[in-house]
Amino acid sequence: MKMIKPALLGTLMVPAFILAAGAANAENTTGMEASYLTQAPQGTFHSDSLTGNQVKSSVENDEDIGTINDLIIDEDGQINAVVVGVGGFLGMGEKDVAIEWDSLELTKDEDGEDYIISVNASQEALESAEEYERGNDLHTERDTEMNNSENDDE
Repeated sequence: MKMIKPALLGTLMVPAFILAAGAANAENTTGMEASYLTQAPQGTFHSDSLTGNQVKSSVENDEDIGTINDLIIDEDGQINAVVVGVGGFLGMGEKDVAIEWDSLELTKDEDGEDYIISVNASQEALESAEEYERGNDLHTERDTEMNNSENDDE
């Protein structure tokens, strides 16, 4: 009978340890509780401060050479590149070119409210650059919903 108690106790302890380890692991995977902002921190900006804005050529007297259509952001939330639509007219016939974030210069306009986005390249250089193709990257649920609603119209 003495042999049964340690065996029974051991049998009961293993699931308890597994359960405790699973609970501890579950806490680590859920992460920290969400934190919230009431305004943008100093030195940050919203993505719409970039998207839809013109990119100017610093080698062509600040001429507009394209429009920022999208941002390429890594999993750490850092902007790697901007996707700029170049060429064409009113969005027709333009192609997308991805310009690395470090290649851009952001300055504030005279009233300090909007960004002026410049690149050290000519319009001709961007138009002759290789086209950026989005490919099969990660999509958000919003992208999926938007694509499904576009397909519903067809």
